[in-house]
Amino acid sequence: MFGLAPAGGGARARRRRQWFVAGISIGAAIVVIAICVGALAVVDAIDGVRDQASDAREVRQSRDDSCLGLERRLNKLVPPGATTSPPARATAIRNENSAVRIFVGEVPAAEDQDDWRQLLDARAVFADALDRQAKTSAPAFYVAPRNPDGEPVADDLVDSSPAACAGSIRRLATPEL
Repeated sequence: MFGLAPAGGGARARRRRQWFVAGISIGAAIVVIAICVGALAVVDAIDGVRDQASDAREVRQSRDDSCLGLERRLNKLVPPGATTSPPARATAIRNENSAVRIFVGEVPAAEDQDDWRQLLDARAVFADALDRQAKTSAPAFYVAPRNPDGEPVADDLVDSSPAACAGSIRRLATPEL
């Protein structure tokens, strides 16, 4: 093979060697291309993970900012427990509900929006009951909404929301205080 070919088949052996070298060269080129493509795929995957982590950080920061905005809005309002009469308490609850509706429009998770709406609906029913109490002396009771497992919706909201929302959620979950 390597220079020791018989004298009669020199051209044929040379052609075979050329094909062999060409085949090895093509195979090596394919291997190099595959390695480059694999390396590019790894770099792209790492870049994608970084982008996802960056997006998640931005979403978390946005939710934290929304929670702080909710807390600021609520702190500008009179808490229902600080009022002296049922109509004033009903008005305070409705004012807080208006502040929360702004926040609910900013919440991206649909399941969280459902929980927030249940909480707002329960508070609105309580405010209506307080108005009736002022007119008819019928007692008004707040009934906290519950999830299908029987747990308070407020607990689900605290678990699924950023820590910055916990105080506001607890405040909203007890409008009679």
